[in-house]
Amino acid sequence: MVSKEEIKRISHSDPETIEVFITSLVTKLEQMETKIKELERKLGQNSQNSNWPPSRDIKRKPMNNRTSGGKKGAPLGHPGHTLPFSPTPDQIITYPVSVCNHCATSLAEVASIRYERRQVFEIPQPVITVTEHRAEHKRCPCCRRLQKAAFPKDVTAGVQYGSRFTVLSAYLHTYQLLPLSRMADLFHVLTGCKPSEGTLLARISTMAQRLEPYVETIRQSLLTSPVIHSDETGVHVDKQEHWVHVASTEMLTLLNVHPSRGSEGMKAMEVLPLFKGTVMHDCYGPYMKRDEDFQFQHALCNAHLSRECKGIVAYDKHRWAGEMLLLLRDSWKATRGARKSNIPLTEETIQAYESRYDDILQEGQAEWEKDPVPEKKGPQGRLGKSKAANLWHRFRDHKAIILGYLRNPDLPFDNNQAERDLRMVAVKRKVSGCFRSDLSPHLFATIRSFISTLLKQERPVLASLELAYSGTFTFHIQGA
Repeated sequence: MVSKEEIKRISHSDPETIEVFITSLVTKLEQMETKIKELERKLGQNSQNSNWPPSRDIKRKPMNNRTSGGKKGAPLGHPGHTLPFSPTPDQIITYPVSVCNHCATSLAEVASIRYERRQVFEIPQPVITVTEHRAEHKRCPCCRRLQKAAFPKDVTAGVQYGSRFTVLSAYLHTYQLLPLSRMADLFHVLTGCKPSEGTLLARISTMAQRLEPYVETIRQSLLTSPVIHSDETGVHVDKQEHWVHVASTEMLTLLNVHPSRGSEGMKAMEVLPLFKGTVMHDCYGPYMKRDEDFQFQHALCNAHLSRECKGIVAYDKHRWAGEMLLLLRDSWKATRGARKSNIPLTEETIQAYESRYDDILQEGQAEWEKDPVPEKKGPQGRLGKSKAANLWHRFRDHKAIILGYLRNPDLPFDNNQAERDLRMVAVKRKVSGCFRSDLSPHLFATIRSFISTLLKQERPVLASLELAYSGTFTFHIQGA
């Protein structure tokens, strides 16, 4: 701040001193305007105009990146769902007509012409059934040695819970995200039996061990896919920051928890180091590093780029970002139409989009070059770039992998598949808090990988978990 005394002193100085003083004030004002602009940008950032996840939104506005299709409701062609009539009801109750309401004639002996049917679907009362296993002891009349029958391999204790209890515990904790204490309360309310948290955790651990061979099948199937989606999100393990990594397709999900968000965490999944296809990601630095351990091809998420374009338009008023956003939408609409018709885009059409892309970048350079450059925060390193400049350089440097969907029919437009597979991890963080031991994240990742894959392949969850528990489950779909 400049004091009144200093202004009065400068006002009586020579013109050169006054000019220097005014120049310094203008410089400070420009610096303050830049800082204010950056602060306004940070306050206005949300999941709709930046790479922020929805969990970081302070105040969500009802925005939608999709273009309205007109009439509200289900999309055109959506088959819809309703509760169907059962051809084999478990119980039938017939309501007779005894008397004619018009003339009071008895209808007790009159045959029915037809029935009007209404069905009520009800959940049976949950009960705990107790099965007692008895292994005979007999003494051989010849050698007089005592012989004992063998119990089933899963019956190991005097009193224990069964396989369906194990399956349901794993499902409720890992997929429905119920904490152990609330699961115990739920079992108590439904059945009158309240297991301890230690018992629940032991059963979940047993379920995860039974699923490990099937998760390995998922891992090997991912390696044969032409494209996989990859992303990561943060969790806490005993108050320490860890990261949930995902590698997935439309039919497969593989999760893993690791202390590192970068290359070490990616390698720990044992997918990316062996994968030779294309990985769809959000341009996070470790994906782009030249690493002899990674040999996959790249595709960038255009949903991320589109949101950043919206942020540049909103805060920097750059025309080029809006035109690039329109180009991405137009080209993807044309690509979807071509794929639906099973006719690839012509080379002329692709070149037209690529030429338009180059023109937008050429015109955009003149806009971002006028932006103020952020001050260096330290004596070393390069000068910073504005948000618009960073985004422009990303478009310039990665044109081929941004527009890859124009030529490669296997490539999607965005990385939403991976984001959907990770979305409930953030919900778990809010509902259940952190993982309390180093083992818990592995249990969670193993069981949820299996259940997510079941749902993608439209397999019955609880029945499939029971088969996997007994070792008789088989995946029918091996790739995506």
